[in-house]
Amino acid sequence: MDENVAGSIKRRERVKADADKSLLHALKCGDQNALARAMAMRNESALAAVEETIALYSGNQGITFYQPGGMFLQSELQRDRALEELEKMALSNELLQDPAYSQYCISRLGREVGNIFLQELYRTNAQVCYGYQLLGIHMQLVILIDKLI
Repeated sequence: MDENVAGSIKRRERVKADADKSLLHALKCGDQNALARAMAMRNESALAAVEETIALYSGNQGITFYQPGGMFLQSELQRDRALEELEKMALSNELLQDPAYSQYCISRLGREVGNIFLQELYRTNAQVCYGYQLLGIHMQLVILIDKLI
């Protein structure tokens, strides 16, 4: 992990809402349909369920998340470094240890590289792939919910 980057990214605390119990149960069980359900719900109880699932999988209730938003110039070097970091974390099963840092790296991949990485994870490690999907769904929900508030 690049400690300089990890220390400088914008982080957000967990949402202060009760998790939707049904969604939380489905997410904790690894139900792929629950990911789509969370996106369809588009509310803080869905976000809380996603965050609680990530916290449970990471073994750390005190985790923080990346605050998406703003503009940045995408460079090939930056994308390659982010991909390298994500590959290292995926291989060592540490993708959920610091969700904010992992999400920062995911945000630097871009759609095409992100989808290729997701497909590779799906082929090689379904559990890590699910964690990656949780992180992505989380960022999408944050953006959708912040626009509604």
